[in-house]
Amino acid sequence: MMDGVFSLLHSLGQMFLPGFSPPPAESFQTDNPREIRIIRALSSGPKTREELDRIAGASNSPDAILVLRRKGLEIPACREPVQDRDGEIVQRGIYRFSDTDKQRTRSIWEVEA
Repeated sequence: MMDGVFSLLHSLGQMFLPGFSPPPAESFQTDNPREIRIIRALSSGPKTREELDRIAGASNSPDAILVLRRKGLEIPACREPVQDRDGEIVQRGIYRFSDTDKQRTRSIWEVEA
């Protein structure tokens, strides 16, 4: 009993120690060409939904992002107000990689010189 409590307290303490590095996140892999195009695009910086539609070759990039999230990537999103062709203010989605996403997908977007 005491060993289990000690192990739990020890592991909890490790989360808060300065300089402690968590184990590296598991590498993300896919062989889906559309997902690869999105991953490579996001590796260079944030992209709007419209940009990802063109890059991915799909008309519904939010659905492709949802699939990638279900496979374990975070892909945070935010919205920014923009004016549409009718003069209305609408919210445009912008997607980006978290630091963890970028690290996990490195093998897909990093090309050897």
